[in-house]
Amino acid sequence: MRAVVFENKERVAVKEVNAPRLQHPLDALVRVHLAGICGSDLHLYHGKIPVLPGSVLGHEFVGQVEAVGEGIQDLQPGDWVVGPFHIACGTCPYCRRHQYNLCERGGVYGYGPMFGNLQGAQAEILRVPFSNVNLRKLPPNLSPERAIFAGDILSTAYGGLIQGQLRPGDSVAVIGAGPVGLMAIEVAQVLGASKILAIDRIPERLERAASLGAIPINAEQENPVRRVRSETNDEGPDLVLEAVGGAATLSLALEMVRPGGRVSAVGVDNAPSFPFPLASGLVKDLTFRIGLANVHLYIDAVLALLASGRLQPERIVSHYLPLEEAPRGYELFDRKEALKVLLVVRG
Repeated sequence: MRAVVFENKERVAVKEVNAPRLQHPLDALVRVHLAGICGSDLHLYHGKIPVLPGSVLGHEFVGQVEAVGEGIQDLQPGDWVVGPFHIACGTCPYCRRHQYNLCERGGVYGYGPMFGNLQGAQAEILRVPFSNVNLRKLPPNLSPERAIFAGDILSTAYGGLIQGQLRPGDSVAVIGAGPVGLMAIEVAQVLGASKILAIDRIPERLERAASLGAIPINAEQENPVRRVRSETNDEGPDLVLEAVGGAATLSLALEMVRPGGRVSAVGVDNAPSFPFPLASGLVKDLTFRIGLANVHLYIDAVLALLASGRLQPERIVSHYLPLEEAPRGYELFDRKEALKVLLVVRG
């Protein structure tokens, strides 16, 4: 089968690889229709997170069931499905607590040996372990082009806002107007935010944020903390969602949020630590929440909102490319010349 494989730092290729097979009674094979290139894939692309040469990349997908193991009752060949970017077993102590992102047997598709060494979704066929837990059927009226977002960035944004205790009437600042940040803007509106502010340095992304209803703030042209406070009665926002990852934007979020406010960090970074403003955080009585997305916990609510038309995340897609053009897609995304790239694996 054809798949996108990691060759070396900043070099990926589309090659013929062995197709996966059913290995366990709870496995399923999915024939991938669309696969996404995610911002967190760039950590692998740049060699910041180790991945073995020849590994299949990618963790965002939507497609049709090709085959199921003998232990699967609720899925059958031909079903349209989407799944979280990370797998969970459904039975370990963490899964029983609904903390699926902490699963003892978990992992992330296409994300190297540190994350289970699972083969990725930028391929014609994907093996899904524990498919009774890790796949969801698409509602009948939901298109694959919309559904794919439920498996990662949309559920990540939704979960980040829920973990940040967003309440109707809250003001929200979103740091980073990339794909996750734009998803957060759309979700925050649906959940009842009174005002949404988007902070970024790229004019095109800020224009897209404004088109979704946010107030754009260019951090290259003005002091974002001062501007955000001026838009929130000189207090600061009730909730800041950090969607970039890294010490600089985390520090900005903690400085920007109002006293008594909340910071929810969903941006992915591999830095071992960052300086936490202990004294000011204590005085301001802040709530700080950080963690990898628990997509299983939120995907059903997100799919329902997608099926209803309340959320339309496909609007952020800048490029649909055939699988063979994946290397170009990575280059465009890395140069920030593409906002969201979806690879068309099966027409």
